[in-house]
Amino acid sequence: MASFRFDERFAAPEYFNRIADLEDDEIFYNVNTLPIVPPSFDDIVITECLHATSNSSVYSGYMVDEDGARYEHDIAFKFGDVDRLCREAEKYDRMAKLQGTAIPRLIGLAFGTTKRGEKLACLMTELFGSSLDCPLIRLPRSEKAIILNHLQAIHNKGLLHADFKESNVLQRGADFRLVDFDHMRESHSCSAPHQKPDFSDMPEDITAEVWTTVCAYIIVHARNMDFWDNGEVAVEGFTWKKDGLPSGRIMDDLFPRIYYYRYTTKELPDLMWHYFRHIQTLLENGAGDVQSLKLRIDETAAWVETQWRAKLKLPTLPPVARPPRI
Repeated sequence: MASFRFDERFAAPEYFNRIADLEDDEIFYNVNTLPIVPPSFDDIVITECLHATSNSSVYSGYMVDEDGARYEHDIAFKFGDVDRLCREAEKYDRMAKLQGTAIPRLIGLAFGTTKRGEKLACLMTELFGSSLDCPLIRLPRSEKAIILNHLQAIHNKGLLHADFKESNVLQRGADFRLVDFDHMRESHSCSAPHQKPDFSDMPEDITAEVWTTVCAYIIVHARNMDFWDNGEVAVEGFTWKKDGLPSGRIMDDLFPRIYYYRYTTKELPDLMWHYFRHIQTLLENGAGDVQSLKLRIDETAAWVETQWRAKLKLPTLPPVARPPRI
């Protein structure tokens, strides 16, 4: 029989005590048809707590066979109430054709009874990326389109993801998955039930056609994400046409606050446009990534400032001395 144990480096939260207390001979496994896990395994090893609430907790981990060999794929294990997780598994089944594209692949459902007689379930899915680490509004428009197309795909199944937020959007590189279907609304109907719009082909400003082809629920989320941005990007109260500039997410990360020390709001927009245009050129030419450029923000900002002042035939200024950190 399979048993749960946790990695020696894993610091178990309070909720895990209920899982560790499961009777091994009460655990059974129901695998679906996706060939992501071995046909038999001996142990499930929990390695990290990804998310924990009073209702459920999600862990990463892996499976090992009777010889102690680790299976290559990492798994996400969601423990919680049996009825709740059974309902969520049913949603995965209903969205079977979206698994591996809009949502993670479902592996199966395990059930167990603790020594205290408490029933628990474990929903197992592929471990995909990590929760979004920035507001949805700061993503590039192309990535917003991917996420909205996932929402649309779920909508096409007659379902609404009623808990759409950053923590329920998983990212791995430029790919995304939506998770957490506890509050999913079923039997949804709207004025655009048979339409299947593609957000990747939509114009940058909202059109009359959108209101007849896109569900009002999805329009609300798209507007909250600033998907229809009229070709503009905004950061720190400044707005520019986004042609030739990086995404709002990158601009947030590489914002040149050093300029605030000696320029007014009248001068800043033009100077910062030149700075961000230079940043985009560096990224496009492979002269650095966001992480490496973060280490050179002041240096890059100073170089751009010198070029900008020379172009305007302004006198050169001494370097900015940052105030000491307290």
